[in-house]
Amino acid sequence: MEQRIEEILAQMTLDEKISMLSGADMWHTVPVPRVGIPQLKVTDGPNGARGKNDNSGATSACFPVGTALGATWDLDLVEEVGAALADEVHAKGAHVLLAPTVNIHRSPIAGRNFECYSEDPYLTGMMATAYIRGLQKKGVGACIKHFVCNDSEFERNSMSSEVAERPLREIYLRPFEMAIKSVNPWSIMSAYNRINGTWASENDYTLLDVLKGEWQYDGAVISDWYGTYTPNVNRSGLDLEMPGTARWPSAEHVKAGLEAGEFTEDHITGKVRRLLRLMARTGALDSPELAEETTINTPEIRQLARRAAAESMVLLKNNGALPLANDGLKRIAVIGENGARAQIMGGGSSAVKVHYAVSPLDGVKNHVGDDVQVDYAYGCRVSRTLPQLELSWLTTPDGERGLRLEYFANQELAGDPVYVGTAVGSKLGWFGETVSGILELDPADFSARLSGTFTPPVSGLYTFDLSCVGKGKLSLDGTV
Repeated sequence: MEQRIEEILAQMTLDEKISMLSGADMWHTVPVPRVGIPQLKVTDGPNGARGKNDNSGATSACFPVGTALGATWDLDLVEEVGAALADEVHAKGAHVLLAPTVNIHRSPIAGRNFECYSEDPYLTGMMATAYIRGLQKKGVGACIKHFVCNDSEFERNSMSSEVAERPLREIYLRPFEMAIKSVNPWSIMSAYNRINGTWASENDYTLLDVLKGEWQYDGAVISDWYGTYTPNVNRSGLDLEMPGTARWPSAEHVKAGLEAGEFTEDHITGKVRRLLRLMARTGALDSPELAEETTINTPEIRQLARRAAAESMVLLKNNGALPLANDGLKRIAVIGENGARAQIMGGGSSAVKVHYAVSPLDGVKNHVGDDVQVDYAYGCRVSRTLPQLELSWLTTPDGERGLRLEYFANQELAGDPVYVGTAVGSKLGWFGETVSGILELDPADFSARLSGTFTPPVSGLYTFDLSCVGKGKLSLDGTV
């Protein structure tokens, strides 16, 4: 493998090397066909392989999130989940899964705690090791994240995590170190935040001194999406800026740094070497054609997801109430907003378009049948915003579950749409140049439409609000 990589590097020009330092788009790297370098495809996320989009396209299995898997204390089970996710990644035509998340629960209100395993660095490191082993033994690269001290969502793109050396080593770096020394994840993602005043994506101490120096890490360092801030990423330990196109690792910035003596071409070659190593390890160098995204929905995967969910449940105290008696049970109350909603995912990187989802209320009803009365009360509102319309309330004009989604290459919803699909929710997100990971559209000149039939669960007054805002954000929200 290494000899092949060196042969490719020897043929590359400086401009070709520079072109590989940033992505081609949201999920792909830049190919160099002249020397046989194909595209590498990555996909989110920690509890499911999403593919290009979480609202349309091929469906994916949704496995329990990190906190749930951490609560199992079952390394063999977590390794099985990793292996199943490798199959899911292959089904999405990808090579690298942007997971696992091993940041530490340092505050109960940290916005991405659900993605992470634990407040315990040792447990976190053990879980990550098992998860990565499952992925990589099937040829899918893990991208362990976020390196490092990314333990708050609040002001994550501007805050600095001020950490002394001992807690940095014993708490924050420990899970990464355990995984790297045990199973060597093939890539690692830098964090959004600063560490002691310096951005994680250009932090020489963590990336060069510790990761690549002390730990002798030979994998690729990938930025979090839009998590680069200055041209200093070129002289430091970041290997790939995502997404594309290039902002800081552009030919202009890299050549300026070379001319100023900030780094050498050997330094740039080292970055490309790591990216080629990632491609070789995942088989991308040997299979240059990207596969189409497909769905695999097997009984084995469903059973594993169910078993992982069951093992994640922790009963603190019972007093004989559970399991519910089969004889004589006449009435059950389900209380709470999420009792009637299948709240099985977090947002952002963890969202996938699922094969199906069953709410606790429906699950209880399906289990006990018609002989037991099941009552439901909404209880206290826990949603930060108004919840989306339930999928079961929505039907496309073609009779499918969901809403018809149409994109137009103009602002007037005029002419034929350039894309037609089925949205499985009433909220769509868009960022970057690619609308929902589907197609390229001018962010200042497009429009979108959702259409279908809304069937309310009970009689009442409902409102449905659609809004479309160009130049950076698209939001279509169905609210009740």
